[in-house]
Amino acid sequence: MNLNHSQVEHIKYGTGTVVSHAEERITVGFAGVAGEKSFLYPEAFEQYLQVKDPKLQAQIREELNVKAEQAAAEQLLREQRRLAELARLEEEKLAAKNAKSKARRKTAQVKD
Repeated sequence: MNLNHSQVEHIKYGTGTVVSHAEERITVGFAGVAGEKSFLYPEAFEQYLQVKDPKLQAQIREELNVKAEQAAAEQLLREQRRLAELARLEEEKLAAKNAKSKARRKTAQVKD
């Protein structure tokens, strides 16, 4: 999506025009002392920026939703991996404990 030359509204700096839009950055030119400001894209549209064109705003909202879903899926995967690792470590600990106990019993039987 090309946002260059699109009008946006910032909660602090007011109305501005998109000067450049790269993969994860957007630069907006504002009037007055604010000048040009660079923002993370599309994250800045969650709280700080809004495109004046409703169709573009809807597309950005969809990008934000997709990104949030991806982040949630990645978080879930990390948690699943963490839990699997904890279970594996617990199994190793239990196996070591059982092996140690078995060795003690064998040693005790030999002494008797």
